[in-house]
Amino acid sequence: MKYFLIRSFIFIALLFVLDSCNKEQNANTPNTKLVVGAEYQGGKIFYILVPGDPGYDINTPHGLIVATSDQSTGIQWHNGLNTLTNATGTALGTGLSNTNAIILSQGNMYTNYAAGIARAYKGGGYNDWYLPSKDELNKLYANREATFKGHTNGGFPATFFWSSTEHTDVNLHVVAWSQSFHNGVQSRSVKGSSSNVRAIRAF
Repeated sequence: MKYFLIRSFIFIALLFVLDSCNKEQNANTPNTKLVVGAEYQGGKIFYILVPGDPGYDINTPHGLIVATSDQSTGIQWHNGLNTLTNATGTALGTGLSNTNAIILSQGNMYTNYAAGIARAYKGGGYNDWYLPSKDELNKLYANREATFKGHTNGGFPATFFWSSTEHTDVNLHVVAWSQSFHNGVQSRSVKGSSSNVRAIRAF
């Protein structure tokens, strides 16, 4: 009888542990956690990929996370050398490769230009933050209030933010795309001008 009671107690305890594990696992599933505005992996989710987006996976949700504060309230796009970086990706999913190309061209003085300061950010212990591409920055602007609910303009200052997308016009004047967080207008700006930086990362 004593042996039976001990076995029953162990069995019940095991069921309790398994049930707790299942509840914890279910609480962390993409369906219950991965939504715009959720705190996740060092920042807040501001976009979930949909069919047609590069990197979309019907079985595994992917998206973009934004830092909860600006990494700079005014910094130039380049490090003082107006070199051609070939960081020309505009689409979702190209901000990381743009940032890598810029840093390869501009060097590792990370704190004196936009892409460098975005990469230097280590929010949540992650080291893969980057300067958003033109289209990624536009998604951030469009979803800013849904991401940071209860804050006017999503808490963003009504000023320009840098993207990582370089643009070379027909006269070979190399500039970069920025976006106003006042009215959403995207502009080609001289790399030596000053704009804000908000780092993002993908999951």
